[in-house]
Amino acid sequence: MNTFAARKTRYAKRATRYGFTLIELLISITILSLVGIAVYSTFANGVNVWRRGNENKIYERKIRLSLEKIDRELRNTFKFSKILFEGTENSISFPGLIRSSLDKTPAEVGRISYFLDESENIFCREEKTYPEIFQEGKGGVDRLITHVTTLIFSYCYLDNATGTYRWKDDWKKEEQDSIPQAVKIELVFEKNSGKPLKFTKTIFIPIGTGEQKIELGK
Repeated sequence: MNTFAARKTRYAKRATRYGFTLIELLISITILSLVGIAVYSTFANGVNVWRRGNENKIYERKIRLSLEKIDRELRNTFKFSKILFEGTENSISFPGLIRSSLDKTPAEVGRISYFLDESENIFCREEKTYPEIFQEGKGGVDRLITHVTTLIFSYCYLDNATGTYRWKDDWKKEEQDSIPQAVKIELVFEKNSGKPLKFTKTIFIPIGTGEQKIELGK
């Protein structure tokens, strides 16, 4: 009897040794859950980083294309007594040829403007034909780039007093003669908490004279 009882006890212990308790199962499930969460978090963060980088590349391409468009239009601007070349620190307007995208009618003389909508941080372009300038609400505004926090225009002129070229932050008809020698554009793009992207471009205008009519303070 004793031998049988001892053998039964040994078998019971062996069976118990190869089993799992409820606590062990709960601990295993908890560890697996933590590992799963860690893997998912790493994967999700990687996807978010890739998505932000891809979005920045798309925006960067759009910004460069917009700056190339301004470059082309400023180089092709001309002197027109009815539409003056004017500019401030965050806006610029000048005469240009406006072509209709709907039909094949000849290009019309009009006013092209670029400016920053500070209420929504949007870089915009507006074009109006000469008749539309005098009509309220006419013309079209294109929202080119969103998330633009800074847009600065600078204008190059020849200071007659010193014979040197200088930069200023506006272009008023009362102070300058015709069109500036060059225009410098500084644009900063920043989306959410990402790293700001800064773009700078200097555009030389072939027909620009940019002489200073009056002597400014030194």
